[in-house]
Amino acid sequence: MEMEISMKYGRNQSMHKNIVIGLAIILFLLFINQQQPVKAAETNDTYAEAQWAIDNPGYYRNPITSGKSIKTSVNDVDMDVAEAWNKLIGREAREVIVAVIDTGVDTNHPDLAENIWVNQAEIPGDGIDNDNNGYIDDVNGWDFYNNDATVCHYRYSKASGKNMADPKDNDNHGTHVAGIIGAVANNKIGIAGVASNIKIKIMPLKINGGPDGDGKISNAIEAIKYATMMGADICNLSWGTNEYIEGLEQVMRESDMLFVAAAGNDGLDNNKHPIYPANLELDNLITVTFVDSAGKLTSLSNYGSSTVDLAAPGEDIVSTIIGGYASMSGSSMAAPQVSGVAALVYSYSQKAYPSKVKELILNNIKRIPGLEGSMIYPGIPSAYNLLLAAQEDVVTDTEVPKMTFQTSYEREKMKVTIQTEDIGASKVRTLKWLYGEHTLEDFKRGTVGTPVKDGQMYVTKAGIYTFYLSDYAGNEIVQAYEVKEDVKAPKLTISYLVADNYKTRTINVRAKEDQSGIKRAKYMPGSKNAKEFLPAGAGTLIELKDGKGSFKVKKDGVYTVFVTDYRGNYSVKKIKVETIKVTDLKLIRKNVTMLAGEQYMLQAFVKPVDFTDQITYTSTDEEIVTVTKQGKVKAHREGVASVIVRTSSGLERICEFSVINAPK
Repeated sequence: MEMEISMKYGRNQSMHKNIVIGLAIILFLLFINQQQPVKAAETNDTYAEAQWAIDNPGYYRNPITSGKSIKTSVNDVDMDVAEAWNKLIGREAREVIVAVIDTGVDTNHPDLAENIWVNQAEIPGDGIDNDNNGYIDDVNGWDFYNNDATVCHYRYSKASGKNMADPKDNDNHGTHVAGIIGAVANNKIGIAGVASNIKIKIMPLKINGGPDGDGKISNAIEAIKYATMMGADICNLSWGTNEYIEGLEQVMRESDMLFVAAAGNDGLDNNKHPIYPANLELDNLITVTFVDSAGKLTSLSNYGSSTVDLAAPGEDIVSTIIGGYASMSGSSMAAPQVSGVAALVYSYSQKAYPSKVKELILNNIKRIPGLEGSMIYPGIPSAYNLLLAAQEDVVTDTEVPKMTFQTSYEREKMKVTIQTEDIGASKVRTLKWLYGEHTLEDFKRGTVGTPVKDGQMYVTKAGIYTFYLSDYAGNEIVQAYEVKEDVKAPKLTISYLVADNYKTRTINVRAKEDQSGIKRAKYMPGSKNAKEFLPAGAGTLIELKDGKGSFKVKKDGVYTVFVTDYRGNYSVKKIKVETIKVTDLKLIRKNVTMLAGEQYMLQAFVKPVDFTDQITYTSTDEEIVTVTKQGKVKAHREGVASVIVRTSSGLERICEFSVINAPK
C-alpha cells in the first residue's frame, strides 16, 4: 500500500501516518539585504554574516529575520567549516554527488546552477532515454511526483522580475536544503554551502509536490533506487513518517550511499515515538536533530538517547529558495549540514564507504555540554577535526568481492547456494540475479535484479544465471553460473529371499539418487516397461526409507520395479523369482575343540549351488559359543555347546564345540 507523504511548514505539525517532508520552520522574508556583513566566514557572499553554522564568533546577523540587529550566540558553536575550507586549499578533490530527495530544487538558481548534477549520458530534450536507465531526458534528476524530468516548478513574477515558487507545486524546501549543502561560495551573492569548496554536485530528486507537499513512499523508494543507480555518494532525507515501511529499509540497506535523515520537529523522544527513516538501524544512516546558535536543543527538537546520532545547526538557517533566499529552522536544515560535512570526507577518496565515513563523523564531533543523554553522540560535527582524522584514517576498499556457487537438488526445485566474500572492509552490499547472460551495466549498480536472501535461491529451470555482487565501497562484479539439470537416472538394485515356510517371497529394493533424490518407487508383476508405470495410479507403491525398501509376493515369477527421481529421471529393473530348495547339506567337521577367545568359520557345503533357501546358524549356549549369520563361531568360556545349521527347506546339521581354557 502506498503511503502518502505530506509536507508541513508549521511549528507544531504532528506526524500521523504520513511522511513529513517539511521538518522545517520557514520564516519567509523574500528579500536580499545588500548591507555589508558583520563577519564574513571567509567568503564574500551576501549572507556570510548569517551563516553561524559555518563560523560562529559569538554573534551573527541575519538580515532576513532581524534586519541590522546583531544576535548574540555562543562562541564556537559551529561546525568548524571555515577552518576545514582552509585545510582543503590547494588540494585536488574528486567530485562528490549528493542526492536531495525532497521537494524540487531550483536548478537555475544563480547560487546553485553551477553545482547542479548533470547526467552526461543524456541528451537534453530529444525525448529519448539515451542512457537506457528508464528515464527520458533526466538531465538533472527526476520528478517522481509528476513523473517527468522537470525537477522544479515555478512561475515568473512580473512585479518582482523574479522566479517565484508555484503554490501548486512548492519547491522551496528542497531548494533550501540543496543550498545548505552546495550553494556556490565567493560569488558575491547569497550564501556558501558547507561543501562549496569541493567539487560538489547536487542531484535533485523530487518526491513531493502541491501546496501541502504531498507525495508517496513509493516515490521515495524509487528515488533512492535512482540515486543509487546513477552513482550518488550521499543521500539527504529531510522528511519522515511514523510508519515503518519494510520496502524503504530494504532499498536503503541495499544502497551504497550514506544516508542522512532528519530526526523530526515535534519535541518528542524518538526512543518512544519512532520516526522513519531516522529510526532505522543501518550502518549507512546518520540521524540528525537540530540546535540553535547557543548549542541548545529547541522546544521542537526531537531527541533520543539511543535513536538520534548527533545534532547539527538548524535554527535560523539562511539558504536558497526559488527567486531568492529565506531563513528556515528545523531538523530539515540540520540534516543537510551533516550531508555537506560528509561530502568533505568523500572528497578525500574515491572508494570511501558509508560505515567508515559515518564512524569518522561521529567520532570527531564537537561535544556540547547539555546534550548528554539526548543523543548517542552529544555534539555537532567538526568539519576541521574530521578532515584531520580523514587524512590518517580514511579507510578505503578497492577489492572486488568474490562469490562461489553450488547446485543441489531438493525435490522439484534446484537450490543454488552462493558463498560471498568481501576481501576489503566495507562488507557485502547486495547480491542479485538475472536469468540468462548479462553484463554489469544490466544490473544498474544493484538496482535491477532479484535479491538473493541468506545466500540461497531456488529455481525450477536449468540454464545460465548471472549474479551481481557489490560492496559498500562501490566495488562490483558479475558472474555467470550454469545451473545444470539432473539428468542421471537413479541407481537401482534388486534381490529376493524366500520365507522359511515358502509362503512368501521378499523382494528387496535399493534405490540411490545423489542429486534430486528418489521421488517414488513402484512394482508390477510381469515384464513391464517404463511407460506402463507413468499413468497415475499405475503400479503398487514401495515404501522406501533411506533409499531402502521391500515388498512381498506369494508366487514365483518375473517382477518389474520402477523408480523415479524429482527431476523425472527413472530406472526400470526386472527380477525373476525362483524357489530352489537345498537338497544336500554337509559340514566339514562335526566336532571342534577351541580355546576360549578363539574364532572358527563353520563351513557348509550346499547343493544345488543356486539355491534360494535361507540358511541359519544357531548356538545352543551363547555363554559358551556365539555364531554370526555368516557362520563365524567365537568361543567364550569352558564348556560344550552346539551350533545348529538349518535350511528353510528343513535340512539340519549339528557341529559340537568343546571349549577349553588356555594353559597357564
